Amino acid sequence: MTISSSLEDRTKAIGWLSHGGELAVALKGDRARHSDVIWSLLTEAVEVVDKIPDQERRWLTSGNRSGGWNMIGMSRAELTEIELNRILSAMKPYDGQTKTAPQRDDLDRALGVLSWMRWCNVARLPDRLTKAAIALARGGDQEIVHRLYCPTRKPTHRQIALEIRTRAIGFILVGLKTDLHIVPAAGLKFEETYGS
Repeated sequence: MTISSSLEDRTKAIGWLSHGGELAVALKGDRARHSDVIWSLLTEAVEVVDKIPDQERRWLTSGNRSGGWNMIGMSRAELTEIELNRILSAMKPYDGQTKTAPQRDDLDRALGVLSWMRWCNVARLPDRLTKAAIALARGGDQEIVHRLYCPTRKPTHRQIALEIRTRAIGFILVGLKTDLHIVPAAGLKFEETYGS
């Protein structure tokens, strides 16, 4: 069974990588490289996970969708408490927008690509690298990413985003090679290696 599950994992990963190749070509055109494939998959995975509806957010917006605080019998104190919870959870006041649910295949691909971050555990400070890479893929501010990755280094260091991206992609490529036996091929394709 382990051979079939590993074969299934490899097949899924190659399919995801071909999708990442399409994303990278759409983003960078002819200048796209294998590292751009991995990074575009990672950024798409973070975006898909961010689009998943949040149950707490749904609870906080339920009063607005049901017709207002007078219609459902809430007092001013209860309304104030709900608004305080909304503000503390970084929601704008009276923001009732709900997120659209992603497709099942997109969600499976996103969770699979995010599981590749486990290969970053080989790094010297894996928690910092993983958190910073996810924050960078989310489009986080340079200062926040810098504080996550190396809080003791001077904030004027400009190469930190490139270092985070390069190291995370490198660990993922090594993990793909050692665990799934998938290596970069000609063009933006990835292929399985057989044998040793």
